[in-house]
Amino acid sequence: MAPYFGLRGMPLVMAITLACSTGFLLFGYDNGVFSGLTTDTLFLETMGNPDPTLLGFIVAVYELGCLAGAVASAIWGENMGRRMLTVAGCIFLIIGTVIQCTSYGRAQMIVGRIVTGLGMGGITSAVPVWQCETTPAYMRGRTIAIELSMLIVGIVIAYWVDYGCSTYTNGFQWRFPIAFQIVAAVLLITMCFCLPESPRWLASHNREHEALDVLCMLRDGKPEDDRVNFEFTEIKDAIALEKAESGGWKDCFTDGGIMGWQRVAIACSAQALQEFTGTNIITYYAPYVMVHSVGLDSQQSLLLSGGLQLWFLVASIIPWFILDKVGRRKLFIFGSFGMGACMLISGLTLMAGGRNNGIAAVTMFYMFQAFFTWGWMSNMWCYPSEILPLRIRQRGSALSVVWQWLITFLVVEITPVGIKNIGWKLYVVFCILNWASIMVVWFWYPETSGKTLESIDFLFASQGSLSQVVKLSRRKDGVPVAREVQAQVHEQKVEEERVE
Repeated sequence: MAPYFGLRGMPLVMAITLACSTGFLLFGYDNGVFSGLTTDTLFLETMGNPDPTLLGFIVAVYELGCLAGAVASAIWGENMGRRMLTVAGCIFLIIGTVIQCTSYGRAQMIVGRIVTGLGMGGITSAVPVWQCETTPAYMRGRTIAIELSMLIVGIVIAYWVDYGCSTYTNGFQWRFPIAFQIVAAVLLITMCFCLPESPRWLASHNREHEALDVLCMLRDGKPEDDRVNFEFTEIKDAIALEKAESGGWKDCFTDGGIMGWQRVAIACSAQALQEFTGTNIITYYAPYVMVHSVGLDSQQSLLLSGGLQLWFLVASIIPWFILDKVGRRKLFIFGSFGMGACMLISGLTLMAGGRNNGIAAVTMFYMFQAFFTWGWMSNMWCYPSEILPLRIRQRGSALSVVWQWLITFLVVEITPVGIKNIGWKLYVVFCILNWASIMVVWFWYPETSGKTLESIDFLFASQGSLSQVVKLSRRKDGVPVAREVQAQVHEQKVEEERVE
């Protein structure tokens, strides 16, 4: 039988996109499934009717598991490869899910949440990198956008499964929604064993022959084809550059001639800023917010929350067509401005109170989700993998995911307490955080849209400061200029070595 079921070229890239999309669907489902359970009477009784602080911890402890999984991925993930790290994550997720859906108390549920989080930390560290390293530069943003739509599909499925099971009067009401994600995890494991490893990972681990074979399959070409040869030469040149200039783990925290620590800092800050938008107030707690902030009953809140995620899914289709054309920086800024405005209006309408103002607040929640998916969501999961150099891409990506889960834990933990203690002012805090992120993006985030991963490496290696990289990345001739500068630097080093 032909490898990968005979798939070549774009069908093979789309098969990898489907696998990665399944990983993001799992991510979305896991994030969304507990939102409906936070107002579920049977679930709360099984957990001992926790107060807002303890409920927040039960929900948020999952993020600590994800953080630990991301740290483990940073340490061991590079040697495992993109596919096997994803498989390991799925196995941990399945074990954790079984522990959760068989729980009869808080302690078992908390352990299950942590183990599930360990798996999801590995999946979210590996899947974006696998996608970026196998996809042509001109459509990298679109494939990530498709995957993020699948993340929302996962959230939508979770919300409506919660709603559908809410009519049951026994443990099935909350146990089945948790257990259902095992189906997607098994499917993802199967696809990982049937699809190719990243050619960039293979090449960086001295398996160049395999890397070239996989690249030929992905680009539907032969080794002598110009486009295959050009891309493979770029990969080898980038690896040679990094080996000459840098080491292993230390490269995450030193310049190394390729702005190693600066690029890791950008990736980590981007993940942190995504969570400081306040999106997880909506994702994890939409029914809770609508009950305790807006004043709706439990059934109304579940119905409106399900509709909110359907709208979220529809809005996520737009980035498929604009992400690679508009660029990362503009969309980050546009999204932050819109989300900040929505948070401010939500806070002010909740402060004013009344039925009409409650309707306005819910409308702003809907608009917030749209601005989030247009500006940050689709952008976010490709940007760290694009910005990081190959040699530390898995480690740096995993470290950035550590920050994502750390800030997510913080936000998910404080949300019930914040709503109880400061009410509408919580939304104003997130408005300020959103608008502050605009300045961070403007000064420190280079444009990566439409550039090959290797050309981004040369862009950083050719400049002396991050501000110069940002400025050059915005120019249409930025990559050729960077190549010329890097070539001059290389020639100068060769000459110095010859003289010595």
